[in-house]
Amino acid sequence: MTAFPKLSELTVSEKLQMMESFVWHGEILVQRENALRQGSDHFSAWDTAKANIRKRVC
Repeated sequence: MTAFPKLSELTVSEKLQMMESFVWHGEILVQRENALRQGSDHFSAWDTAKANIRKRVC
């Protein structure tokens, strides 16, 4: 049986390494990267994104 250290004893880096990586997240990242390369998606400046969100919500 494998003994694991207590969570409180791990560094942040060790905790992140132990976290499960979800397959679907990798798939979404690949799709997003492909869309960026093809020009069908783009990044917005943070200030622009916030303004757009405020317009939709308010």
